[in-house]
Amino acid sequence: MQHQTSSPSANVVVAGYVRRSSEMQKDNYSIDAQKRAIKDGCTIRGLPEPIFYEDDERSARGEQIAKRPAFKRLLDDVQAGKVQVIFVHTLDRWSRNVMVTLQSFRILSQHQTAFISLSEHIDYSTPEGRLQLTILAAFAAYFSDMLAKHTSKGKGERAAQGLYNGDVPFGYRWTGPKSPPELDPDELPGLRMIGELRMKGVESDKIADALNQAGYRTGSKRFGARLFTRDTITAILRNEFFAAFTPGDDRGTVKYHEQRFRGLHPAAFTFDEWQQIRTITQSMTHAPQRQAQAKRFYEFAGYLADIHCGLRLRAQGKSTTTDYAYYRDSARERRIPCPSGGNLVIRSDQVRAQFGDLLRSFTLPDNWREEIRRQMVAEALAEGVPGEAVEREKERLKLKRTRVLKQHREGYIDDDEFHGEMAAVELALRQLEAPEVDGVTLDDVIAAGEHIPGMAALWEVATPEERREMIVLLLEPGGLYYDLEVKTIAALKPRPPFAAILRMLNGVVEYDETNGMIVTEHWQDRNRRGM
Repeated sequence: MQHQTSSPSANVVVAGYVRRSSEMQKDNYSIDAQKRAIKDGCTIRGLPEPIFYEDDERSARGEQIAKRPAFKRLLDDVQAGKVQVIFVHTLDRWSRNVMVTLQSFRILSQHQTAFISLSEHIDYSTPEGRLQLTILAAFAAYFSDMLAKHTSKGKGERAAQGLYNGDVPFGYRWTGPKSPPELDPDELPGLRMIGELRMKGVESDKIADALNQAGYRTGSKRFGARLFTRDTITAILRNEFFAAFTPGDDRGTVKYHEQRFRGLHPAAFTFDEWQQIRTITQSMTHAPQRQAQAKRFYEFAGYLADIHCGLRLRAQGKSTTTDYAYYRDSARERRIPCPSGGNLVIRSDQVRAQFGDLLRSFTLPDNWREEIRRQMVAEALAEGVPGEAVEREKERLKLKRTRVLKQHREGYIDDDEFHGEMAAVELALRQLEAPEVDGVTLDDVIAAGEHIPGMAALWEVATPEERREMIVLLLEPGGLYYDLEVKTIAALKPRPPFAAILRMLNGVVEYDETNGMIVTEHWQDRNRRGM
């Protein structure tokens, strides 16, 4: 296959994109094999040694470009004119989503960047290659969708045959991929203990204590052996896998998409025992209170965390007669050590009021936009972007702008092409004035800063749903750190666009060791333990 770049050139930068995949671990799809094939492809075409961009094993299907760091960095380098040729080993390593493929190749086309896929023999610099690529991208997405359907169909067929999907539950042991699990003589007494204690009306946390004292531990591929907790006991008591399929049957139950099937595995509890377990469990759930709690809306759910042990606090209503609920530390329940004890609570209205006060304390200086721009330029230079190179690129773009104006006046380019070229030049100049830092642009940060006054003004009169939207916009999940002992907000972990804004504020401090966390000086003054 001929390529437009047939001889080595110091001005040509070649990129190789490789991607790990948990579903492709054969030698011809390994990272080393991909890199070796790409290097050989460069040598054959007389191109220089490639620079590799490598992403992890996350699925290429349905994934946004922004969520693939190396992929995004490569496209950014293409737009900055740093890459002229891209190699991949096979197209599905690039993308298996049609929209992502078309979006990325539109960028390559706009910047005259050649794309070569070794396995499919595609050269995107030719018209034939562009057509072939679009067809193959559609097929890649189609086969990815079909794979998901076949996976679901396969799980449904396993369930219909009486085989369980997932990790082998507690009390059983694995016997092979196509055979049912069998009862584990070491764990079965513990499993029976759970059911028998529940039939006596014992609560889940006390059942967990009894199992832990007897030496039993949970086990899974994901977490390994851990102490039992109220949640793990509750999950076991809700899993119909352990129950006989029908009265008098000795086989268990398999469920898939709410449909019950007779399992091939032996039941741990008789049909009557399981009905008794479920009846007692339901009677202990206090259904009316749970329905009232379900109507509550928790603005900070998933975003409030204990500053001392880092665990997210659980939202919990205490009374249907009050206007507030609680956020509770669950470290003690989960058998995780915590300096503050692991079982403290804070009223939801108290957190809400303190967060509103914090928002109102955020006051930006008049020149904050220019200050942000200076900071981002300084950070970009500190990361190795040479100032001389930036100035040379500015001059190049200004000359290009003058040339485009002249071409348009003399009739060599039409209005559409003129406006497109001018917009591209102006955008590039703006990016040089404030380079992108860690994937965040100046416009992102300016927009974040302009949100702050509105948040502060609306917080008190906003609905719970509107307050939730503000929190999601401002903070990373688990990013509001609270000290349950002194009842105050201790620190914030803002989303990247807001981080640069919050660093400018009075009353906060950032440490290198805290990895993006901004600590409030108010908490530092009151904190008994110190940092």
